[in-house]
Amino acid sequence: MGNLGENLRATRIELELTQEQLSQRCGVQAGEISRIETGKRDPQVSTVLKIAAGLGVKPGQLLD
Repeated sequence: MGNLGENLRATRIELELTQEQLSQRCGVQAGEISRIETGKRDPQVSTVLKIAAGLGVKPGQLLD
């Protein structure tokens, strides 16, 4: 998924959210968010959609 992890982390930090806060917003476990950010896990499309919604961005913004 390329830069997904980097884009996720950058967007989360820009919004001044911790992984835990994002987890609460989107319903994805904080550990899962961590694994995605570090590139240890490629998420399912449904997970990307949940995270994007929690961040208030379009999914494509995370995938570019």
